[in-house]
Amino acid sequence: MTTTLAPISFGEDSPAPYWRLSETGTNVSLRGLSAVDDDVIWASGAAATVIRSLDGGETWKPCGPDGYGDLEFRCVCAFSANDACIASAGTPAVLLRTEDGGTSWKETYRAESDAAFFDAMQFWDADRGLAVSDPVDGRLLVVETNDGGRSWKKLSTELPLARPGEAAFAASNSSLLVGEDGRLWFGTGGAESDTSRLYTRSGWDQPWHAVSVPMPSSQASGIFAICQGPAIAGVTTATPLFCVGGDYRATETSAVTACISLDDGRTWQHVTVQPESFRSDVMEIPEGSPLARFLITVGPSGTDLSNDGMNWTPFSAIGFHCLSAGKTKVFACGSDGRFARLE
Repeated sequence: MTTTLAPISFGEDSPAPYWRLSETGTNVSLRGLSAVDDDVIWASGAAATVIRSLDGGETWKPCGPDGYGDLEFRCVCAFSANDACIASAGTPAVLLRTEDGGTSWKETYRAESDAAFFDAMQFWDADRGLAVSDPVDGRLLVVETNDGGRSWKKLSTELPLARPGEAAFAASNSSLLVGEDGRLWFGTGGAESDTSRLYTRSGWDQPWHAVSVPMPSSQASGIFAICQGPAIAGVTTATPLFCVGGDYRATETSAVTACISLDDGRTWQHVTVQPESFRSDVMEIPEGSPLARFLITVGPSGTDLSNDGMNWTPFSAIGFHCLSAGKTKVFACGSDGRFARLE
């Protein structure tokens, strides 16, 4: 597929957007971010850190669980100012929930295997959710909840066999995307191959399938994030899927950092103009923002924007690991406790 580069213009009367940085009170790496709305935001990361803001990121308070030492909580899913779930990346692989704004936490799941390593956790609604771990005994470990994370059980569906070395990346809690009626997409890497894999499911209780994505896979490369985007004018009226990633060790431009699917994730191809280098998260900017329906992707080396998903333009050299959107605002966080709001 080829399209003409669509340059990004903000108009003479519109100020150029920018990242507005705010202090979080921590210097740890933040890889989990969940905005309930434009005011209530939760973030999580290294050293068992969880922080919460009630004013759109202007001020933060620590609210992490006690007794978990240096465990990294790279996934956070928040439902309100009081209710949230977190998942650990590392051993032990645990899931926790709070119902009082982080004053207290209850451990609701602990994996039995030392091979378990939670990469992503997402919810369809206030009750139904999934958490996905690296393979245990040759297949991804997937646990599900039907009560908002108060209890979890292993998914009964048998998943495809993992490739040797296959794993996912707990970089931004964005390698898992959930859609309507139980649909989902989950990206991996890890295996030495010219292609990464995407696990898909078409609905509740449906079988999982693995498809190839033309993004190189290795111990340090693969699919890091997936999102749905707006239809591409003149190309398709379908809702496209986008995935980003690359090699997180790369200090220069990676050959492939983004791919697109126009058939619900069954087949994939490279975008026309790639993001500048490795990217760990991607999302569509919500309605109400001056950049509504643009796509934004971030990584340690900076931020790129696209108004069609096929052509990406560098936007900022400030690095982030992950993104989340409130009702109209986009937020980002990253290393050294960095947090910003897109203005």
